[in-house]
This record gives sequence, structure tokens and C-alpha cells, in this order.
Amino acid sequence: MNKFPRSAYVHIPFCHRRCFYCDFAVIPLGNNLETLQGYGSKTVKEYLRYLYKEILSIKHKSPLSTIYLGGGTPSILHPLQIKELIDLFKENYGVDYGAEITMEVDPASFNEDDLYGFINAGINRFSLGVQSFNDRVLQNSGRRHLREDVEKSCSWLKRVFDSGLINSWSLDLIQNLPLSGSKEWQDDLDKAITFMPPHISIYDLNIENGTVFKKLDNLGKLEVPSDDEAFKNSELTNVILKNSGYSRYEISNYCLPRHQSRHNRVYWSGLGWWSFGQGSTSSPWGEKFTRPRVSKEYKEWVTWQNEHNLDSSLINNEFVYKELDEKIMLGLRLKEGVDIYKVLQEQNWENKKFESNFIKLLNEWEKFLESGLLVRNGKRFFLSQPKGMELSNQILISMFKWWEEIN
Repeated sequence: MNKFPRSAYVHIPFCHRRCFYCDFAVIPLGNNLETLQGYGSKTVKEYLRYLYKEILSIKHKSPLSTIYLGGGTPSILHPLQIKELIDLFKENYGVDYGAEITMEVDPASFNEDDLYGFINAGINRFSLGVQSFNDRVLQNSGRRHLREDVEKSCSWLKRVFDSGLINSWSLDLIQNLPLSGSKEWQDDLDKAITFMPPHISIYDLNIENGTVFKKLDNLGKLEVPSDDEAFKNSELTNVILKNSGYSRYEISNYCLPRHQSRHNRVYWSGLGWWSFGQGSTSSPWGEKFTRPRVSKEYKEWVTWQNEHNLDSSLINNEFVYKELDEKIMLGLRLKEGVDIYKVLQEQNWENKKFESNFIKLLNEWEKFLESGLLVRNGKRFFLSQPKGMELSNQILISMFKWWEEIN
């Protein structure tokens, strides 16, 4: 398999400030940022110059079917800068007719005029980082926006979607934030579905090293829902969204019919993708490569790439299959699950070894099959909904244990 990747992720690292749960490779520039001219524009323009150099450094490519602008906060950029970026791909890679071009937007970083500017630039799908509709929860998470900003943004996105100006949009929420009990969480879900976004992503809060939340947690000052409360919140999510017509097609993602994220499915299906920008990770041929997370080091790396040869992971045309454990993990995240026979056969084991290792995996999974967390349909295995999806870590840990043992 040596087809060139058809998807590209672009990291825009700029934010007004860092949220308390965030450990991404971002550059906080303050509230008075003006990216086209004025405060912060020099920093932004310099980064974009290096980003463009990196994008142009790929010599062999195919037209793209998905582009995803993530961050950071891409909506900090001016619509003209977004247009320049998309045009760069059109002129140097090609972009398929009907390609999905997604941009992450933050409720406090754009207005209605900006939204129409982004659409004119070529964006046809938006991902709105709401996280919560509750002002107390937002403020205690370090978010810059308030409920009023969220409601305005949702109304604008609903309007352009209903009028056919964009193909889809997504609303992101974070489950189990501090001060977000069952009542607050139900209010968030109820409010979200009043706007009927075609796609909803529900992310569990993770306490990452180096974040404000981690420091508070170490001091015993971070109050988050207990494990029992968190599980109840997850059950509530499934009931409310299912009853509202949403299908859970991946552990963290729900959608109305025909509104799955095409770009994200590339990751979960184990296909190759390009990635550009500080701290981003590409995997064009199956081997992952992460760029430097620090701005100075990223710029030095781009300069080196242009003056010397590209990293081998970016020019190797021979597709390297992912490790078996990663392929199983990615497959299980999806509603349709994974064909275990198929992924095991890709290991090219002789029949005796194939059967032996398959039986060992079945032994590891026996208790999950009996309890109904895991479901088998012929050669295909998938997580039950909602319980298997919520307790997937138990099943994945047992699979990783099996993989270590047979190796």
C-alpha cells in the first residue's frame, strides 16, 4: 500500500490564553490580539511563513479529500489568512470537489462577519469548542467565553447550516469538569440539542501534567465528579442524545445521519494523513512523526527540512502497518468494531500460531463477552452501547496485556 495521503491536519497554535485543562502545543498571545495587523500580528505572520514552507516541502502528493484546521484557536486568524492557507493546498496539492474542510472555532474569538468570511475562504464544516453552557463551569476551567457567547455562536452556525452555506458543524462539550454535577451536565446537554448540531463530540476530562488542573489536583483542591457520578453522567449523555436522534459512531462522537466526521475517521481507520505545524503528528505511511512543540525549535526544524532532506517518515512510500494492538484499539473505538481475523492475518502468522494467539485473546476477552461489554458477530468484535463504550479501558488493557505476552 503506497497511496499518498488524502487528508491533512494543520495546527494553528495561537490562543488568547491557555485553558486550565490544556496541555496542547499552544502560544497564548493575550486578549488584544490582531492577527492581520496590530498586536501579535508579527508573531502570527512569522509562524505562518514557516507553516507554508513546511506544507510546500512535500514533493509527492495527491489531491486532498479532507482538511482540518485545529489548534489552538484557528478562528483567531483573519478570514484572509484562512483563505491564503486553503488556497495553498488547492494550488499545490489539489482539493477534491466535495472535500470536507473543517475549522475549529472558539465562541469568544469570532463574530458573524468572520463566520461568513471563513465560509467564503472555503470552510464548509465548523467545530465549535463550547465545553459548557454554564458560566461558573467555564470560568473555573479558564475559558474566555461565557454562555451568551456560546448561544450567539450556535445560532450563527445553525443559521448558515440551515441555509445550506455549510455542509455540517459540530459542538464540543467536556464531561466531568469541576462544578459540573449531574444537574449542570443535563442542562448542558439539553441546551446543546436545542440548536440540533449535526455532530456532537463529548470528551472526558483528563488531568494532564503541566496544567493548572494538575497543580490543583496535586494540592487536593480540584473537585471533579466521583467515578460513580462520572458514569451516571455518561449514561445520561447516551440517553439524552439517543432520544434526540444522535447515533454514537465512535467512543467520543455522536451524529445525526450522514454527519460523521470524515477527517477523524481517517485516524480511527488507520489510514495515512499529512500533518503540518508546531507540535502536530503526521502518519503518511503508517509511521508517526511529531514536530517540535516549542516555536523556536519548530522553526529550526522547518529550516532544516528545506535545506536538507525530509524526515524518512515523510518520504517513505512503503506503507508500514500499525502495530496490531493499535489497530485493534482504533477499530474498537468505532461503532462497527474490528474484524479480528483480518487484522491478525495481516501479521502473516502461520496457521498454528494464528490459532494459538487468537485463542489467547479470546481467553482474555471471555469475561467481557459474558458480561455483554464486548459483542461478537462472526469474526467481528465491537463494544456494546452504552456500557461497553463507557468501560472500554478495561477491554483495551486486557488486549494490551495479551499483546505483551505473545511478544
